[in-house]
Amino acid sequence: MTSNHPRRIAFALPHLKAGGIEVVVRSLLGGLERSRWAPMLILNRCEGELLDSVPADVPVLSCGGQGMLPRARALAGLLRRQRVELLYSGTNAINLSAVLAVALMRRRFRPRLVISEHTTAESYLAKARQPRLRRLLIRMLYPQADCLAVPLEGIGKGWQQALRLPGPPLACLPNPVLEEAALARLQAEPPKRVPGRIVAAGRLIEDKGHGVLISAFAEVLKAHRHAELLIYGSGSGQAALEAQAQALGIADRVHLMGYSKDLLRDFARAELAVLPSLREGFGNVAVEALAAGTPLVASRCLGPEAILQGGKLGILVPPGDAPALAAAVTRALTQPKDARVLEEAQVAAQHYLAQTAVQCFDSFASGMLAPVRASRLTPEAAR
Repeated sequence: MTSNHPRRIAFALPHLKAGGIEVVVRSLLGGLERSRWAPMLILNRCEGELLDSVPADVPVLSCGGQGMLPRARALAGLLRRQRVELLYSGTNAINLSAVLAVALMRRRFRPRLVISEHTTAESYLAKARQPRLRRLLIRMLYPQADCLAVPLEGIGKGWQQALRLPGPPLACLPNPVLEEAALARLQAEPPKRVPGRIVAAGRLIEDKGHGVLISAFAEVLKAHRHAELLIYGSGSGQAALEAQAQALGIADRVHLMGYSKDLLRDFARAELAVLPSLREGFGNVAVEALAAGTPLVASRCLGPEAILQGGKLGILVPPGDAPALAAAVTRALTQPKDARVLEEAQVAAQHYLAQTAVQCFDSFASGMLAPVRASRLTPEAAR
């Protein structure tokens, strides 16, 4: 990157509630070298548990606007006023608005645009509202972006197939999941594990599969009556999960813990971690569980399957299958822990160190602003 001033980069999201893409952006905001980058955060709604952790020198701006076109117009004006040179957007709704926003700007003011996807096209479109219209908009607008960033190559290929077009070039960028300082604190003062404690984490929404986990846990208690289930996260499904635990007669063994500021340590206290998602493009919490040295049972979705190396580093079960999940959790609590596998899992998790991922992103973003056409970028060049 040949410039004698920090380049102006903006990250656009709907909000900053605790979730995968939000954690990624928060880590990038904190890790980018300020002599090279002047980052800012653009939110559709200035809300979320992670807002307090945004670095003090990062402006947090609201673009507002209800609906794709009004939001795009507001975003275009904001990008122009802030003289943004590179825009990174996340989530499908913001990606579509970002493409429109850049198209609405005069050519000389347009930033380079990187849209990102962190879930598979198949699973997203299966749940999307107005899926036919959404698919049409994606096919029309996504190819106009300069690049599509994904955490796993399989996610990118899925979106290319969904587009049925050459589409934007792909860049496979590792998620910055593990903060080095948090790992150092954990290693310096490792907590004592609580026998029978099972920990899960994620937004309290249907797709995260917590309802399936609670059903499975009711069966687990028949063999492990002293087990307890701690679920970290917040969301609209909390009341339903509480009612489900009450109806199953296990409310005293199921605890909804809310947002955790140190999930790594929470996993380190557990005997077992579970990722029961019905769909999961990546799964940051899977990396955190492995880094904490905690055995993991996860749904066989694209992300967890890749992180667990096809089941080599943990147990995989079919998504949404409560009996299979119950059997896997019961087995994991009963059988001796394999120290070799746990050690290999901790080593594998190091691929997602924040510092390494930020350096990768820095190199990629610098290339996006270099006098090179984006079509020449490849996943390998972005690594």
